[in-house]
Amino acid sequence: MERLYTINSETAAQLGQLDVSPVLLYALDGFVDSGIAAGLAIGDLVNQGESRPLVSFNTDELVDYRSRRPPMTYSEEGWSGFRRPWLGIDLMHDADGSPFLLMYGPEPDMRWDAFTDAVIEVVETFDVRLAVGMHGMPTAAPHTRDWKVTGPGNAGELVRQVAGSPGAELQMPGSAMALTEHKLREVGREVQTFIVHVPHYLTQMPSPIATARLMEEVGAATGLRLDLSRLVSGATAQREQIDRQIGEQPELAEAIKKMEEEYDRSQSGATGGELPAQALPTGEELAAEFERYLAGQNRDDQAWPFTD
Repeated sequence: MERLYTINSETAAQLGQLDVSPVLLYALDGFVDSGIAAGLAIGDLVNQGESRPLVSFNTDELVDYRSRRPPMTYSEEGWSGFRRPWLGIDLMHDADGSPFLLMYGPEPDMRWDAFTDAVIEVVETFDVRLAVGMHGMPTAAPHTRDWKVTGPGNAGELVRQVAGSPGAELQMPGSAMALTEHKLREVGREVQTFIVHVPHYLTQMPSPIATARLMEEVGAATGLRLDLSRLVSGATAQREQIDRQIGEQPELAEAIKKMEEEYDRSQSGATGGELPAQALPTGEELAAEFERYLAGQNRDDQAWPFTD
């Protein structure tokens, strides 16, 4: 069995010369990521400046190519290219030049224990002071209200929101990201996960609004100064697009208004009666309205990187 990862010695030497304990940000494609919030964050970070590969994972050992077939190039002479999925860790720098690490790529389909053990080895090798996971999740809230971000200090809020009672525990399908967090805690490493709550009718489209909110919290927690200018600009454009869509469809505007009323009552704890179930649109109904509006427009999805 081949080694699960390799370390770029040149990049490792550069990081060693800096004599710092860096932050590790991570997000893996394949887990829940409403609004492609973490995917857009990864793309924005990679495009912000120079990145150097520090760790490369052996995707041949981790990724099921039959379930996620890598693209290949066919020419007149036959097969001429294979784009191997990239899963690894890059050395990055924030706007102040402070170094940090960024792990991204496809979530492993197999060997989760071996993968998470390898991540722990890397964290210990480079003395990572804090690991931060990030992703988006759907929520029953209108886009006109605050887009919440659940973090370490308010994780109980998320559990109560989903399970409906204080002190509840949830059991749900696992992920390599969740296992990474769990095992890092077991070995005494500092780790946090930030989850941005995305209105359920916007979960299938890229949302710079969600990504900007997510990265604001990540920056505040890590002390990294991240350039959010493109995300903020994209968030403004998305809000204008959504408002325009709602203004063009009175029925959709009325549905959003009812959601706002219900949400405001739930947040204030008011007990003045509930709206009848039929008055509230389902996520599928609202999503369908937006999809009809966005049909035919270019969709700038985050393309998770590949290697040649």
